[in-house]
Amino acid sequence: MTPAPATAQAQPQEPTQAATPVVHERTPPEPRPQPAPPPGPPGFHERPHPDPRDRAQPALRPERQALLRARIKDLRLQLSGTHLERLIHQLHEELGARGIDIRPQCYLSDEWGCPSGIPVIGIPFYLANPALQSIEGELGGGVESEREILMYLRHEAGHCFNYAYRLYETPAWRTLFGDYHQPYKEEFKPKPFSRAYVTHIPGWYAQKHPDEDFAETFAVWLTPGLDWRQRYRNWGAALKKLQYVDATAAELGHRPPQVGLDTHDIDADQMEETVADYYRLRDLAERVDLEIGEKLDTELFQLFEPPGSAPASAAQMLRDQRQTLIQAATQYSGVNRAVVRSVVDHLTDRTENLKLTASPDRASGYVANLGSLVTALAMNELYTGRLFDTE
Repeated sequence: MTPAPATAQAQPQEPTQAATPVVHERTPPEPRPQPAPPPGPPGFHERPHPDPRDRAQPALRPERQALLRARIKDLRLQLSGTHLERLIHQLHEELGARGIDIRPQCYLSDEWGCPSGIPVIGIPFYLANPALQSIEGELGGGVESEREILMYLRHEAGHCFNYAYRLYETPAWRTLFGDYHQPYKEEFKPKPFSRAYVTHIPGWYAQKHPDEDFAETFAVWLTPGLDWRQRYRNWGAALKKLQYVDATAAELGHRPPQVGLDTHDIDADQMEETVADYYRLRDLAERVDLEIGEKLDTELFQLFEPPGSAPASAAQMLRDQRQTLIQAATQYSGVNRAVVRSVVDHLTDRTENLKLTASPDRASGYVANLGSLVTALAMNELYTGRLFDTE
């Protein structure tokens, strides 16, 4: 099958063990002779997203400003020659080693994902250019490592295998994973530590939707060096799902796919917006305004030191630990990252307004205590729709 297109510069390879989707499933292309695939789930973003607060940091250099003003389509980004090309090749080798002949075509897009029902993989455009990766790190809160890229590629390959053979239409698939057509909810209430689902992307992502459950199961099955039989030997339903993937791959791996592998969704060379517009629109779409106001000032005074009483700025400490706090609160709660991010950023702003201070030698204690507060608020939001009651 068609190998991944290619475009940017190779870097050393990291270990391949597994975070994030993300999968934004969009409207399928024009109907094919086969039955049309069902509407797919929206995309996933399991990483931090851009935020205006991040832009309040030191100004970008002039060449970065010029890049921000450029239209994405005019950057002529490609996969060939980049570290992505090498990682895609590694994915293809992993599929071959598992007896699977299909080679999902990869292309640069606005985010991670597969078009609905079509076995191809979209990869965020910024990963094809070192300067754009640097901007993503500054405006997006962090760029994927090679380890994370491989995790996402394996997850997306799971969607591709599902779609290529229309597994979601079979009784065996529905019995194990559920109804592919059920509503896809961005907010879901996970069961932490459930042994009915594998763990791959942080945040109990397999529990989000049957399609994600299969993709995560496939990714775990595909991961080199992971003895899934041993790792999940006492996991009941999760082990049965892995055994299903193993048996299905053995049965279908060398058969031609039922669905074509060449239909893209949003290509980077069709993206009219500038790089700056991309981040602005992504931020507006995903940021949650929780309007906490001053309601948690008392808790912040209890967590940190009064103004002038300790040598360090509490707000700066929170900025330094921002991603740690966000990751800690989302990994075991399944709460939407945008909610957690907004809580963390609001508390950071309030800490700065209150001029609270901190002792550097107690940094781990501050982070642990604030992490507990953020997690409690996020879980309240998840299960009640409100951060807390003030009555």
